[in-house]
Amino acid sequence: MVKEVNNMKQLDAFVYFVRDLYKDCKHYVYPVFYILKRELKKLILKDKTYKALLFLEGDIVLGRLLYVFAYNDKLDIEVCYFSYLDCYDNQAVFNALFSYMEEDMKSLNVTYSEGTYAPYDPDNRRGVLIKGFEDDPVIFTSYNYSYYQSLFENYGYIKAHDTFSLELKKTDENVKKLNTLAKFFDRRFNIEVSPINLQDIDNEILDVHKILESATTEEIYQSAPSIEVIKAVAKNLKFFLEPKIILIAREKESKEPIGFVFCLLDYNQIFKKTKGRIKLLKLLRPLRHINRSRGLMQYVVPKYQNSGLIGYLYKKVYDSFEELGITAFEAGTMMENNLKPFKAMEKFGAEISKIYRIYGKEI
Repeated sequence: MVKEVNNMKQLDAFVYFVRDLYKDCKHYVYPVFYILKRELKKLILKDKTYKALLFLEGDIVLGRLLYVFAYNDKLDIEVCYFSYLDCYDNQAVFNALFSYMEEDMKSLNVTYSEGTYAPYDPDNRRGVLIKGFEDDPVIFTSYNYSYYQSLFENYGYIKAHDTFSLELKKTDENVKKLNTLAKFFDRRFNIEVSPINLQDIDNEILDVHKILESATTEEIYQSAPSIEVIKAVAKNLKFFLEPKIILIAREKESKEPIGFVFCLLDYNQIFKKTKGRIKLLKLLRPLRHINRSRGLMQYVVPKYQNSGLIGYLYKKVYDSFEELGITAFEAGTMMENNLKPFKAMEKFGAEISKIYRIYGKEI
């Protein structure tokens, strides 16, 4: 039976379901449950902007699903976006959850659904993992069992987009290439690169938004997020920000922002050990145990695309990795049609390590 979540008891069941579902999975990383519950309480019970579903057999949860609909200006239609899909390998459970969502959407004249996407942040946890099951997920990426692909396809969902995570190995050859590029770039361009200034975050966000507006004009999958969305993401992630690996490039003379990279320390290495039971202050103690980073975003304005600026920025990031003790780096998730940064990073040894699929369906 499918039920909508409309009280705290049901919300608890929704949030904590993954503890049972993934209890025997050695790679799944539990979220910080109290943070997730706080966020979903606001979205589902307070603001009521999202709907959450549970599939129950008696009092036993067998599946869950979260969804919302919003206007997509690229498609020029209202789209149902779903996330937090988790269920056992049971086609009937999957079908019931999606059938309920689709009937609800059709009653509102929404005729297309797509996912998975994380709430309030289109660059995180997007897509269903279809390759890379043998590795732990890095921070703010998803992990799921391999049977999800069959569940989607058996129900009629098809590929809308694939997204890639890239693994960059720090070899002597790759470091040499980055050093050579940096020297060439310094001779050719009058550019300054600085860590993000968290004490002047509003102005830094304005520059980031300016870069995004320019850099995403040719991308077919999404428009540049609004300043409000960027601020919301910055607020939600503020505890995880390490300014040394969040860099903004500007022209020295004009101070015009031209590119940025946004990397995070892989706090999943801590979350995995604590199994979702953690208070934020305790995160300050074991940072020395984090040896992996995720490159969340990298954007360059058209004037400097194909100039080597992405490689130049990552050379600066790699310099900070030495100080921070980072020995492994995963970049992504990148949309499959976003070839410019992919090709740029491929030159420095990047290889596809994980593939996530965003599924779509006419409803």
